[in-house]
Amino acid sequence: MRYSLAFLTLVGAATFASFNGVFIRALGDMTDWQIVFWRHLLVGLMLCVGLAGFYRAGLVSAFSKIGCLGIFGATAFGLSLVFLTMALHTSPVADVMFTLAAIPILTALMAWVTLRERIERVTWIAMIGAAIGVALMVVGHLAGGSIKGVGLSVGCAVTVSVFAVILRWGRDLDMIPMFAVGSLIAAAIALPFSYDNLSLNGETITILVLWGGLISPIYYSLFVVASRHIRAGELMLVVPLETILAVLLAWLVLAEIPGTNTLIGGILIIVAVSGMAIYRIYERPKGGTA
Repeated sequence: MRYSLAFLTLVGAATFASFNGVFIRALGDMTDWQIVFWRHLLVGLMLCVGLAGFYRAGLVSAFSKIGCLGIFGATAFGLSLVFLTMALHTSPVADVMFTLAAIPILTALMAWVTLRERIERVTWIAMIGAAIGVALMVVGHLAGGSIKGVGLSVGCAVTVSVFAVILRWGRDLDMIPMFAVGSLIAAAIALPFSYDNLSLNGETITILVLWGGLISPIYYSLFVVASRHIRAGELMLVVPLETILAVLLAWLVLAEIPGTNTLIGGILIIVAVSGMAIYRIYERPKGGTA
């Protein structure tokens, strides 16, 4: 796959992922644990159904190929889902996304140490520019009561970075089973804390099915496809892309109105990430992969 197409696939994944905050706010009557349980149970089951339809008799083999490291990655992914959902449910969207801006740098450093993937100058520039952009978006916005959300976001940043490196390590394999296992792990973690008022009304079921049964499986699949052709550090620039889209949606749908700093930061994010992508695309005119 050409780098340009892989990057567009990554943008598609970021676009779908940016709806997370809106869906979580729409499920405001549910507890954090109930959201984690129902959403990721649906995600895990839908991915398993899709994999069963694709692999048929080879389904067990597809899961076994991810190996012990894949199970470790799935566990990190499952924990990141728990951290992210709880953070978004307790703090403003921008606060959470500000903390997650560290993910591309953390991932790039981990990939350099474990996979020996070099970090190009243009990637450093893009990561730093995106981080500054996210910081500008939330200057003066962090509230004293958001400490819990920031702590959960830090946990999410670390576990996502670990997961991304493992995903990149298995780029020659189909790592969608790792997403399926990770989602079911998240549901299993949340289950013991989800017993209170588990009954769901029609509106809640519709939101959960749309989010966990359709939107999330699509963007996880797109992310896996993109990870096969984009280095780990660049791959996680999906986070600042998701940030600007998430804040924009929070503005349009949730009336969380962005200020001047948010708009300036968003422009900086777009310039940093798109500039890196354009450079990398023209760096490989014949369509080589990373």
